[in-house]
Amino acid sequence: MKFLALLHITLLTAATTTFAFPTAEPPTSSPQVPSRRSRPSSRLQNLLPRDSNANPPTVTYTQNWAGAVLTGAGYRTVAATITVPPVRLPPGSNSDVLHGVSAWVGIDGAHACPDAILQAGVAMYMNHSIPRYWACRLRHPPNDAVTLNVTAAPSLLAATFSVTNHRTGQTDSGTLTSSSGHPSSAWIVEDLWAGGGGVPLVDFGTIAFTKTRFATDGGITGGAAGAAMEGVRRRGRSGD
Repeated sequence: MKFLALLHITLLTAATTTFAFPTAEPPTSSPQVPSRRSRPSSRLQNLLPRDSNANPPTVTYTQNWAGAVLTGAGYRTVAATITVPPVRLPPGSNSDVLHGVSAWVGIDGAHACPDAILQAGVAMYMNHSIPRYWACRLRHPPNDAVTLNVTAAPSLLAATFSVTNHRTGQTDSGTLTSSSGHPSSAWIVEDLWAGGGGVPLVDFGTIAFTKTRFATDGGITGGAAGAAMEGVRRRGRSGD
């Protein structure tokens, strides 16, 4: 299997870009409770710059990210709406082993700035066959539409993040410190990472990002259309 999570993508207009990620086959890894903080993209090859003439967007492979990444300079805002999917254990999985996945939007974390991520998202777990959904400090049941937003402060030394549940009307927000120049923005489905290894993927069906958008310091706005795409390659295997 050449890539696991990036199986089909539909790109519409920049203002309303939609793309979807079907469930990946779970990787082999040691079960450990995942940290809710994301791990930066573990690069297998360099991303193609956004101004490349490649069409469709080039797919590069990582150990833990699948999604769309824009690279440049001075990204100020990134946002999208997802519908939180119901999760279940993959067939034949051990119910005593924690499984999980996360879906998020963020600034930084790609190859140009691998040591920092400003992000907002939803983590989804199966723990002893009990599904759990968390975003910031709010719980989001399956099938709820959730908008994720990250905005860097003008000083670039901090950022605000928010998660809005459109069914309940609740919004959770907070502030993160930052020390980077924000050279990338991303819309990502991630294999959660803990203790040096990936947690087995939960069966999440499909996660679709809609209404994707970004804004830069220079006033440029758009969506995920034209972004470099990332797929996940099975750890320890290089074959198709």
